[in-house]
Amino acid sequence: MENATPMLRQYLDIKKSHPDALLFFRLGDFYELFDEDAIIGSRELGITLTARQKDSARPIPMCGVPYHSASGYIAKLVKRGYRVAICEQAEPAGKSTKLVRREVVRVITPGTAVDSQLIADREACILAAIFRERECFGLAFLDVSTGDFFATEIAAADGKRTVREIVDNFSPRELLFSSHLDAFIAETFQVSLPDGLFSGSTSGSPNSALSPAFTRVESTYFEFGAGLRLLTEHFGTSSLAGFGLDGRRAATAASAACLRYARETQKSAADHISSIRYLDLADQMVLDGLTLRNLDIFPERGDSPRRCLLDVLDETITAMGARLLRAWISRPLVKVDEIDTRLSAVEALGDSILRSAVRSELKEMSDLERLAGRLNLGSASPRDLVALSRSLAVIPRLCKRLSEIESELIRLVAQALADLPDLRQLISDSIADDPPNSANESGVIRDGFNSDLDQLRLLAREGKQAIAAIEEKERRQTGINSLKVRYNNVFGYCIEVPRTQLSKVPENYERKQTLANAERYTTRELKELEQRVTGAEESALRLEAELFAGIVETARRATPQIQNTAKAIATLDVLANFADVAARRRYVRPKIHDGDELNIRGGRHPIVEAFTQERFVPNGTFLNNTSDRLLIITGANMGGKSTLLRQVALIQILGQAGCFVPAESAVLPIVDRIWTRVGASDDLASGRSTFMVEMTETATILHNATDRSLVILDEIGRGTSTFDGLSIAWAVAEYLHESSRHRAKTLFATHYHELTELAEHLEGARNYQMAASENEGQVVFLHKMVEGKASKSYGIAVARLAGLPADVIARAEDVLQRLEKYELAVFSENARNAFSAAAGRNAAIQFSLFEATNRSAVEELLKYDPESLTDAECRELLTRVRKRLI
Repeated sequence: MENATPMLRQYLDIKKSHPDALLFFRLGDFYELFDEDAIIGSRELGITLTARQKDSARPIPMCGVPYHSASGYIAKLVKRGYRVAICEQAEPAGKSTKLVRREVVRVITPGTAVDSQLIADREACILAAIFRERECFGLAFLDVSTGDFFATEIAAADGKRTVREIVDNFSPRELLFSSHLDAFIAETFQVSLPDGLFSGSTSGSPNSALSPAFTRVESTYFEFGAGLRLLTEHFGTSSLAGFGLDGRRAATAASAACLRYARETQKSAADHISSIRYLDLADQMVLDGLTLRNLDIFPERGDSPRRCLLDVLDETITAMGARLLRAWISRPLVKVDEIDTRLSAVEALGDSILRSAVRSELKEMSDLERLAGRLNLGSASPRDLVALSRSLAVIPRLCKRLSEIESELIRLVAQALADLPDLRQLISDSIADDPPNSANESGVIRDGFNSDLDQLRLLAREGKQAIAAIEEKERRQTGINSLKVRYNNVFGYCIEVPRTQLSKVPENYERKQTLANAERYTTRELKELEQRVTGAEESALRLEAELFAGIVETARRATPQIQNTAKAIATLDVLANFADVAARRRYVRPKIHDGDELNIRGGRHPIVEAFTQERFVPNGTFLNNTSDRLLIITGANMGGKSTLLRQVALIQILGQAGCFVPAESAVLPIVDRIWTRVGASDDLASGRSTFMVEMTETATILHNATDRSLVILDEIGRGTSTFDGLSIAWAVAEYLHESSRHRAKTLFATHYHELTELAEHLEGARNYQMAASENEGQVVFLHKMVEGKASKSYGIAVARLAGLPADVIARAEDVLQRLEKYELAVFSENARNAFSAAAGRNAAIQFSLFEATNRSAVEELLKYDPESLTDAECRELLTRVRKRLI
């Protein structure tokens, strides 16, 4: 900027250090943006773009937002993937200060937002990093707001699929990577990456609920040696062995990148990040993003109206509990003893009176996890300390309640709770009951806590009283009844006289400011009092800030106890929530075991049951790895096949998460993961049709399902021609049943009734149908699964309910009668044998029902000699054959 003022030169110097961020530059009561930042800010925030130095050859674009309402504007920018650098005044503005010193106090990015105005209370805000070390991918996940920190490694041979699954499961807001992974990131997440560092937000594929900001950083962020030193120094350890990271170079590098990025953006040591946990993927049920979406477990980001499992389950009291509930549901346990420990705690909370008392105490709890984060990131407010004190005061009462509950897990929760009486007393003695939200305002420290502060406040009050008395005295002495003593932020205290009374102004008045209808003056006495008041107030503000900082430091040193208490409270909240949901919705405790039998009696779909207006029809399901490992489910459209499939999967997830389940009874095996292939979706951005997406997802299941997996397949092969799809569906079902490496428990819903023949040939296949009844053309869907195979799908009945024109319905019924009449001609014994052989060779039979029907009519004509038929017989034959032709 040519001819820049000192203030603009200061802005430019600071902007050079943060070229990748929008710089919010504090000027008085506003944050201002200049130049290119202003153009972006004006466009994205819908605010007026003005200019500085308008009369120069190159006006400087400028826009701004009030500092007291900046959070909403910053949140909009961060949600759109921008980084925002907050530049504050680093010293108080004084009359003698020409240019106050300014510095960036933190950089807000999508994955490092910590203020409550920027992140949802009940959702984690995850920063992720990915790094490749030879034949291994390292992944790290950090919630900067709470300090939760995880790392894991994945063999490079597992490639992009497994990386995508784990990243989708954590659903980060920002993903760090270095340029050597550009191609991998672009292919895995189906994004286009712009040039340069800090690439910002990039939309994910249409099929993905995950749309993080993909942030390219310098490769030095991932340097192993420096990263190892950073982590060990930060955690105060000699190695990372205690965290399970010893020898895991890729995970260490990714973890170091997360920590370094967090510390640099927050301008803080981030001491609340006090531990890291290595995540062994074998220690949890794997639920990838596709399965989470197919089963409607979490709400989609955005304004989706679809109900989800979380809508049913989440009645947690605290934000900490809500976030932990999400983690438990997205990463269920796979060890029977750990699951039983949770289930026993839920059962122990079955006493409604005791449970209600516990949940009532939890209502007094603030978000201690994020409060501990703010204490360590330098952003804790006076109200945060009051919230901390009030929360800690609940602990003694809560411990008394918990002592009445017989449960190993509840006992461990109680032991982790710390009420910190000394800290509570300090906050109670020092912080006002209703303090301002900012430590820079007066009134934070309680009267009587510090004698020096009390004296300064007294001086300020006496000075203000004296100033107030001047107004009455000057009115009497000058005879100007309309004279007023006013205060202005720029000019300080002054005596204001209307223009009509200027002739009465005494000579000892010094002119200070001219207004349209008045003049402002000062006197020696007023200046002396002003200096005394201003000096006392400024000294009091400085002393309050020092005292507050000392109290914050005392609270910060208690971070480990606060964090342990927060985790215990979150655990208790989720367990009590599970117990409450179980009691109100008639859920039962499942029996979890290490065998292979799944036996659900009277199972119910938790989402449909909770939000349907009709009575839900329960259904049982029996699966194992031998006699009942492939259930082929046919039946009516709208009969409930899809509901049943999802119902079984959701019950399994709830059970392994440690929650009671919607059923009369449930015996559940440990499942390593749930695979789902349901619904229809395309991926046009990648040039993949609906059927291609279906086949890709099916291929993933066939290659990776194990004998401990639960596979949910709904309408495989519907996206292509009838016999192509039928052949594929047949082969897929056989493969899942027969493959010695898989033999997964499979629920296979289909409208291909021909697949029911598999149950006659495969020892572990069973036929079930969703029952329906038909009376005089009216179909009633019973939503009940019974053994056997359905004879029809009632698609035309559903089409009639949907409102298709009567002519279309009539024609469809006519065509259906013809097809059904000659279906046996197509699927004769020889044809079925040929089909089975073809399906086994993954080949499709190349004829259609229309061709077969017409061919049979021609064959009938060839049987007769026209010369031997009478005219009447010829007419009869032609009439009969004509009716058969389609």
